[in-house]
Amino acid sequence: MRARLLANLNWLFGDRVLRLVGGLVIGIWIARYLGPEQFGVLNYALAFVALFGAVAKLGIDQIVIRDLTNSPEQQGAILGTTFALKLGAALIALILVLPAAWLAQDGNWSFMVLIAVVAAGMVFNALDAYDLYYQAHVLSRYAVFARSLSFILFSAVRVILILKGYPLLYFAAAATLEIAFSGGVLVWLYRRKQASEPKWYFNRETMMSLLKDGWPLIVSSALIVIHTRIDQVMIGQMLGQAEVGIYSAAIRLSESWLFIPLIIVQTVTPYLMKLRESNPQYYQARLLQLYSLMFWLGTLAAGATIVFGEFFVVLLFGEQYRAAYLPLVLTIWTGIFISQAVARGVWMVGENMQGFRLANNLVAVPMNIALNWVLIPTYGIIGASIASLASIGFSTWLFPFLFKPMRESNKQMLLSINPKYLLSGAR
Repeated sequence: MRARLLANLNWLFGDRVLRLVGGLVIGIWIARYLGPEQFGVLNYALAFVALFGAVAKLGIDQIVIRDLTNSPEQQGAILGTTFALKLGAALIALILVLPAAWLAQDGNWSFMVLIAVVAAGMVFNALDAYDLYYQAHVLSRYAVFARSLSFILFSAVRVILILKGYPLLYFAAAATLEIAFSGGVLVWLYRRKQASEPKWYFNRETMMSLLKDGWPLIVSSALIVIHTRIDQVMIGQMLGQAEVGIYSAAIRLSESWLFIPLIIVQTVTPYLMKLRESNPQYYQARLLQLYSLMFWLGTLAAGATIVFGEFFVVLLFGEQYRAAYLPLVLTIWTGIFISQAVARGVWMVGENMQGFRLANNLVAVPMNIALNWVLIPTYGIIGASIASLASIGFSTWLFPFLFKPMRESNKQMLLSINPKYLLSGAR
């Protein structure tokens, strides 16, 4: 199992590095080509759709992986039902996003077309069910192949769009087509490589079980997306699209390293789920070690950003994006809290405590919106950065102490700041 986990980690790491380096290069090139105003329009549209796309994603992935690991005989029902649920959620989100965009932009038809093109990609997120199969079986190389092939192909498409001088709408279409192509390759690979696997089918009892265990995660994941994207929407409404473009450059850089903790947690989740049953004490030790790893990765990223951030902002995006440095310095620190929260998600799923994650986000999101409402008019995009850092930090390290079942886990997260646990866990 350990060798398989390491191989899986290598595939995921290679994919993320490719997407990080390639995504940054292409994203920076697009930002330079479009300029802050048009880049802001694109990111405003992406953020707006993401608010509804959170529903379409239907955040039950960890529940599905858990059930596939613990009940492999139910694989056909689990995957078929997951696909149906995700597709239904995507269609509902697609219906809702268009009138919302009309109201937000006073019937701006060009913006409506842009939203429609971006939102079409939500439908293809239902194909994530194939990715969940590979995650549960620690076979992520197939999903990596699909994503990497699609990314390389549409990176080339974006380069052509830049060189040929195409307008903004084509870049939005490229994002949607990339999602569709990646999903199509996943389907092709599954039918070719896993032809002997049980047929997928919808099962009402499975649906009820997934929704019963997963509804806190569904709502929580939606709130997380709102938490991370509402600032761009509010900046666009209050300050204009150019400020969204500058702020988006800061966000792009501050999020660029988060693939590392996500890969680590995604890879070790099946291992930790099994360890929880076979050796609870060792399981707790590994959790503490995981929390410590998340903290120090975040601290390293934040320290490097303070020293070199401004230089890289100007070098990569150009002088017109220099104002992104201060928001970057503030938002980079949220990575510590985000990484530790992702790691704690393993424990919460194992203990079936998704409700507490929901309670956290029910506090953090209104807090973030309120702070944005107060700070953005006065401090601009720096105020939005302060709002994100304050709300994420409070909900991750302080608010959980109000709930007795969460206190021990929260103490472990704070205890993990001690670097000795980075190497030794709790042993």
